[in-house]
Amino acid sequence: MILKVEKSNNLQGEISMPASKTHSFRALVLASLAKGTSVIRNPKVGNDWDEALRTMTMYGAKIEKESDKNIYQVKGVAGQPQTPENTINVGNSGTMLFFAAGVAGACPGWSVITGDESIRKLRKISKNLFAPYKELGVSIISTKDDGMAPLLIKGRVNGGKAHMDGVGCQPVFSILIASALSQEPVEIFTKNPGECAYIDLLLYWFDKVGLKYENEDNKHMHYIFPGNESPKPFDVTIPFEWSSPPYPLIAALLTQNSEISIRGMDLSDPYGDREVIYLLRQMGADLTISPNVLTARSSNLHAIETDMNNLPDQVPSIAVAACFARGKTVIKNAKTARWKECDRITAICKELKKMGAKIYEKEDGLVINQDGSWKLKGTSVSGYKDHRMVLSLAVAGLAAGGAPTLISDAETLEKSFETFIPEMETAGARLSLIN
Repeated sequence: MILKVEKSNNLQGEISMPASKTHSFRALVLASLAKGTSVIRNPKVGNDWDEALRTMTMYGAKIEKESDKNIYQVKGVAGQPQTPENTINVGNSGTMLFFAAGVAGACPGWSVITGDESIRKLRKISKNLFAPYKELGVSIISTKDDGMAPLLIKGRVNGGKAHMDGVGCQPVFSILIASALSQEPVEIFTKNPGECAYIDLLLYWFDKVGLKYENEDNKHMHYIFPGNESPKPFDVTIPFEWSSPPYPLIAALLTQNSEISIRGMDLSDPYGDREVIYLLRQMGADLTISPNVLTARSSNLHAIETDMNNLPDQVPSIAVAACFARGKTVIKNAKTARWKECDRITAICKELKKMGAKIYEKEDGLVINQDGSWKLKGTSVSGYKDHRMVLSLAVAGLAAGGAPTLISDAETLEKSFETFIPEMETAGARLSLIN
């Protein structure tokens, strides 16, 4: 499906946000492992959620949806996941790949975990699972012997010490989940800790369900688990998704005579993507931040140098903003953006070049040189089957001159922000889908 985007000005109104996929997954996994029945209200549903439901059901959780309501009752397995009867296929959800790998490390039987091409060929970071799992007595095999899915994993962790590379947060998720379910003490030592804000969000959920741990000196280099019983059940309403506000907010900043507001975001949410609003203000954005509403207005931005290790998912959106920020913007320490649904560093560099940007990539980021000699122009670009690429290029298209911007893979918006098109249309954006 193609998304056609035409230059738009005078964007006005309030944009509603979707529920947080990030919180939804953590809630579902921990509810499924808890002793007792948990209630999850207003999760982010979609294909990824459906895959997550199937995965946790295979591990023994009993999950029921209340009729005509987006409310799920989850009866957990009391910290004792059963051996899955079938292969677990996570689609293109990297988050669920590593959450499943964590549950597999607490399961006494074999788990077979795979996914789509992006999971099998791009998630190179999964190789960081092997050393710590082997130290903890967990069997793990990559069927292609390349460190990537399909993965065969047989637990369970029950005490011990392990060491791992923490450059990407997702393998750390796996090891922490398996370790948190151990009844005997476990210590995990990590070098090169990265994406720590995303790890903090998992630890926030550990606190919520009563799983005891120590993150020594809050440095994410030494985790201590004293031995835990099952997670406690809970009743939670999922908050709004912090990865979604940047797209309508940046659209307002980059287009003329625009003012867009977003209500209901929790400024205390530990999710790392929350930092993007402060990053935009560093670029000169006219962005008002108050406890219940964010408001962005048309702005003249300037370049910055920014470390994006805590919010690598926002590399494409900030790269788009940088195309309209006078000077040389440097995005650094975001190497993990290469290991998502696509290599987002290479992908956004290539597509913005098609639109006329002076941009080049580095191993860990991007440099965008807005010297005043160029402006983005509409053209045909690829969405790389990646929702964040489609969203970021849509924002670029709203501010680009010339021909419309045509973006492939628009169906992937369902993954995180399925209402983006109608919400932005209501605000005055010129967007349309082409089958």
